[in-house]
This record gives sequence, C-alpha cells and structure tokens, in this order.
Amino acid sequence: MSIHRAYIMGDNICTDLIHPPDYFSLDKNRRQQGFLRGVSAKWADSIRPGAIIIGGDNFGCGSSREVTAQVFADRGVSLVLARSFARIFYRNMVNLGIPLCRYRGDHPWQHGEEIKVELDERQCRITNCQASLIYDAPSQFVQKLVASGGLLCAIDSLFSHAE
Repeated sequence: MSIHRAYIMGDNICTDLIHPPDYFSLDKNRRQQGFLRGVSAKWADSIRPGAIIIGGDNFGCGSSREVTAQVFADRGVSLVLARSFARIFYRNMVNLGIPLCRYRGDHPWQHGEEIKVELDERQCRITNCQASLIYDAPSQFVQKLVASGGLLCAIDSLFSHAE
C-alpha cells in the first residue's frame, strides 16, 4: 500500500486540455510545460511523481495523440482513475505502462487529499480516514502490460525469453 496525492478533474477532460497542442515537442522539458495546462495551470505545476489523477466520465476524449499519454509517464503519475475512459487514450496509457482503473458512482475524495492505494489483480482499493472504495481493476492482460512497463517492454521481455 502506498500514499499518493489526488488531483480531481471533471467529466469529458479531453486530450487538448490534458496536453494542449502548443506544447507538442520531442523535447521532454517542453512537453512537460504543457502537462494539464488546459485544465488548471495553477496546480499543474504542483503534480509530483506518484500523483493520482481522478477524472469523471469520458476521461481522455479527443485526439489519439500518444504524446498526451507520454506526459503522464514523464511526470511519474502512478495511477489514473475515472468512471470511463476514451478507448484510444486508455490503450495509449496501457501501452506506456501507466495503470488505470474504472470506478462506479461518485468518489469521496477532495482535490489535493492524500489517499492510500492498494492494487492487486482483482481490485484497486483506495482509502483514507473517511472512506474506502473498491474500484474495478483492469483485465489480467492489461495488468501484465502495465506490470511489464508497457507494450514495448512486454515485447522485449517476450523475445528475450525466446532466445
């Protein structure tokens, strides 16, 4: 179990809000300058490695640009929770090894609150002093990709074992 700071977002947070096109770059530092600028420039800079992003419905809708998922990896986001994800965004995140979980109903946490996270193969348990919820964990296939560090790492591992 680990403790992380939660950053709360709403419904329909699109990829242009997560990472505005003005910040597209091969340069990691330039990419990072754009992380969540369209959501809130005020607290985007406060997100540190290990943070948890909690969204609502249709999180990651919009374009299929992989750079949007890459900025989560660059920043060291440890988990993204949402009621639902845009399919392409979800796959891009999994392919980069970033864990995602879906939840039902409403979550009880406040922006900036520290919460405890426990992930296992069947569930994602999130707790603090006031509340505890169990979220739907991803499929075993997705969990294996994430545990491997993403799609490319999983493929590397597969071929290194074949030799």
